[in-house]
Amino acid sequence: MSEEISKENTIENTIEEKYLIFLIQDKRFALPSKFISEVAVLEKVFPLPLTPDYVKGIINRYSMPYALIDINFLLHKEASKAGKLIILKEEVDKLALMIDDVSDIADLSIEKLLKIDHEDAVSASISSFFEWKGNHVFLFDTEELINLIKRDFIPQAA
Repeated sequence: MSEEISKENTIENTIEEKYLIFLIQDKRFALPSKFISEVAVLEKVFPLPLTPDYVKGIINRYSMPYALIDINFLLHKEASKAGKLIILKEEVDKLALMIDDVSDIADLSIEKLLKIDHEDAVSASISSFFEWKGNHVFLFDTEELINLIKRDFIPQAA
């Protein structure tokens, strides 16, 4: 009986989560797949005036507008030529993130994630990293990323 309890505790402690690994400027990043609705090809973008430079406009997905976010510009202040998108689930937020390509899907337990110290709001959106097939993969904290984007849309008190 104690062996069964021990096995159950081991299984509970090694619960894995799926992460979508994608490329931005030859660097690997990841998001938990539970927040992702789909991966799509970039099509028509409708410009959105008076937005931060990393907001490229809006796109139409199944008659719903999604803000198109250039993650490369947000991180490195360089415009991306990415042709693919990660569409976040509508329950998360109506955002589409520009990426270069999808690399892999990883099943990882939380123990494999290594925390990163935060220097500023942008780097706070990357919570940790992990090793995958000999490469560092930087994990976005979805909530922090969304909060970072929303802060730019909330008028600041004078």
